[in-house]
Amino acid sequence: MNRKWVIVIASVIAIILCIAFYFLHKEQRQKELEEKYALIEEYNYAGGALHMEAETSKYDETGDPHDIELTPTDLTYELLQRWEAIAEVIPTIDYPEEAVEKEDWLEVFSTLANNRFEAMDVSKEITKGEEDEATDSMAILDYIDVGAVHNDYFREFLEENGIEGSDRRRLE
Repeated sequence: MNRKWVIVIASVIAIILCIAFYFLHKEQRQKELEEKYALIEEYNYAGGALHMEAETSKYDETGDPHDIELTPTDLTYELLQRWEAIAEVIPTIDYPEEAVEKEDWLEVFSTLANNRFEAMDVSKEITKGEEDEATDSMAILDYIDVGAVHNDYFREFLEENGIEGSDRRRLE
């Protein structure tokens, strides 16, 4: 009888260990998948925000998101030029010169995203006119993104600082 109990207890422990291993492995695999998809989303956001082309053929073979290759376009370089010009005259706006040189596009995107609220605050100050006039919190971000200048106060700011701005006013 004693030997039977040892076998039963050993079997129960083995089953418990198998179940525990299964759930631990499942949780770890789920975490890996979440990290993988988060990185894919980051590449997606970076490519879109920086107007880049994404080459995914190597990723399609390996399934490793690090194999996604972002390639700058003319629009990317224009965005970077506008961003650098703004960062030169507004010291609180960061420009990731080193990351651009290294072509670390995820870091460049991260810096752009981290500048968002500062750019909005500064935009409000630059576009502040008379008391009854609305400010444009997106002036700097719109300018960096596509070169849009929708506000006369922002246009004056660009001109005063030797930055060229296109004339893409919203239809009123």
